[in-house]
Amino acid sequence: MTTQPPEPKPRGGAAKEIRTGHFIRAWLEKVGEDSIAGIRSALVSEMGRRNRLRPRAQWLRPPTYPSFVRYFAHLRRWGLVELVREEPTEWVPHERLLSIRLLEPWADTELPRTEVVRSTRRIYRLSALGRRPEMAFFWDDPLARGPLREALAAAFLTPQPD
Repeated sequence: MTTQPPEPKPRGGAAKEIRTGHFIRAWLEKVGEDSIAGIRSALVSEMGRRNRLRPRAQWLRPPTYPSFVRYFAHLRRWGLVELVREEPTEWVPHERLLSIRLLEPWADTELPRTEVVRSTRRIYRLSALGRRPEMAFFWDDPLARGPLREALAAAFLTPQPD
């Protein structure tokens, strides 16, 4: 008796219960504008909410931050999201944590305030192209490959006459 090999998992998180691309699109439709870290934080929270009643072996695992940033970069390249603005932020290094956002001085701690790291937070929103329903294919898998990708890119990314 021979067994069939399992079907390969689709690319781009299409096999997940919460598809990353569809979550990003739904989140930006809901809130309007957000940073990459804010969108990923919402995704992690949603996965955590769904994991509450599951056995640990069946927990959904969110994408790592670097993986999420790469995925988001593909959405930017396709023009599905667009940069709205950049906001300055400040950070104070901490020896046990990666960084702590500087909101106000802490009265009850003696954390040395020797160095403030200035940074920039980029805020994104859905572009007009990203709102189009026929672009759902790219939200499923922004790394679509082959002739289908070329055909869709030619059809959707070329300027349409008015």
